[in-house]
Amino acid sequence: MSVARSTAATASLDHVATASGRASNPQALGLVLAVLSAIAFAGSGPFAKPLMEAGWSAGGVVFARALAAGVLLLPFAAWAVRRDPAVIVRNWKIVLGYGLIAIAASQFFYYGAIEHIPVSIAMLIMYLAPVLLLLASWALTRRRPAALALVGAAVCVGGLLLVLDLSGEVRFDGLGLAFAAIAACGTAGYYLIGAAAPRDFPPITLVCSGLLIGALTYGLLALVGVLPVTMVLTSEVALFGTTVAWWLPLGVVVLAGTVTAYALGLLAATRLGSRLASFAGLMELPATFTVAALLLGEIPTWVQFAGTLLILAGVVCVRLAPDRTAAPLAEEPGTVTGSIPVVTNAIPVVTGAIPLVTSAIPIMTSAVPVVEHYELDDERFD
Repeated sequence: MSVARSTAATASLDHVATASGRASNPQALGLVLAVLSAIAFAGSGPFAKPLMEAGWSAGGVVFARALAAGVLLLPFAAWAVRRDPAVIVRNWKIVLGYGLIAIAASQFFYYGAIEHIPVSIAMLIMYLAPVLLLLASWALTRRRPAALALVGAAVCVGGLLLVLDLSGEVRFDGLGLAFAAIAACGTAGYYLIGAAAPRDFPPITLVCSGLLIGALTYGLLALVGVLPVTMVLTSEVALFGTTVAWWLPLGVVVLAGTVTAYALGLLAATRLGSRLASFAGLMELPATFTVAALLLGEIPTWVQFAGTLLILAGVVCVRLAPDRTAAPLAEEPGTVTGSIPVVTNAIPVVTGAIPLVTSAIPIMTSAVPVVEHYELDDERFD
């Protein structure tokens, strides 16, 4: 989801932003970069949908996007680890989990969802990922979240009911809604794995590695016949009332909605710090609505618009709420409690963006190393 997606691994950049970046880099430039990143990410879904309407499968779009973007980012990723290339091997579990869950699963089910339901509806459901993390943290730690977080979660649920407009004439495809819900779960996992990445792991390298692993996963699933990957390279795509070659919308998805968006998001994070950048990333939602309306004619009703505002308000409340679930229920020497701190600064990555997560979250200790918990406070490095 925007700076969220392009900054899932930028916890390591927060130190730069808080220790020195704020003193030397104007926040105005950081805000501009964050908003541009959100807008760039917003175009990914709306420009991908015309490809699917022209005969491409969701698997074909995500495969082409992940492979092309991963190859383009590869030189920068290699340069970032030139002094310590073994960092990738040391963190292979995180890299593998990031590629399989944060990239392959999350993006495939998102694009699968927009085949059946409007892009804006799919994104709104994805935006509920922080609420899912909140509820998971409450269930696993048995510590009640802050009242503001619970209010935010309730407001999000109310907003979702309005967005779905259950009493209206429009009925959304059940498969599309299911795919969007699975994608939201994948986005939650996206946050968790990104937060577990060590601070010496360059974010651009994690992003590039995840994209290439995602592309490899799609390719292998296609070879065994599990994932349909259809790319109609001779097709013309309807775009802005005319027809264009297939490579034009795909180029927008790859160059603008992935490579440029990631780069701008990383630059913004170094200038703003996590909390401010995460709120700037909320611009992705209205930007996606605007692009979808102009490009696809997907205009929400007034009821759905009101629901959108409620979801935005609820997400803001969840992010502003203090984290009361960070402390474990019981702590014994030499044991791992498995608690999951609430991610209040994260932005969902819907169209492929990397979420901005500043809290290290231990998960699946057999697959991802448990990392030390950090409080969600940008001033922790002061």
